[in-house]
Amino acid sequence: MKLFIPMIGSAIALSLGGILLINKVPFIISLGTLIAVLLFLTSSLLIYKEHKSGYYLGLVLSILSILASATSTTHDRALLAFDSSLYISILDILMLLGFYFFPVLYIILFAKKLKRSMTNK
Repeated sequence: MKLFIPMIGSAIALSLGGILLINKVPFIISLGTLIAVLLFLTSSLLIYKEHKSGYYLGLVLSILSILASATSTTHDRALLAFDSSLYISILDILMLLGFYFFPVLYIILFAKKLKRSMTNK
């Protein structure tokens, strides 16, 4: 799997979640989501063009997204409300995809790429 795919996956999941949360969360949260999406897309473009900085930006973004969500009491409360409504369940699934699944997938693929490049020297 190409390394830029998990970055695009996170961007899509966060975009959809951000759209569903418009006018339901403070503007600063929506702005933060937009910035995160733009960073994920920038990273994916740099990775696609094989710029070394894109690989490391993707790693930093992946780690930060996992940490940000894991330490967010709002995200904890949202997960506890899973299955309370279709709307909340969709938001929770998008959160898990955007903040955990795709970032962890990226970290695994990045580590494999790093290991391959180290063994080929």
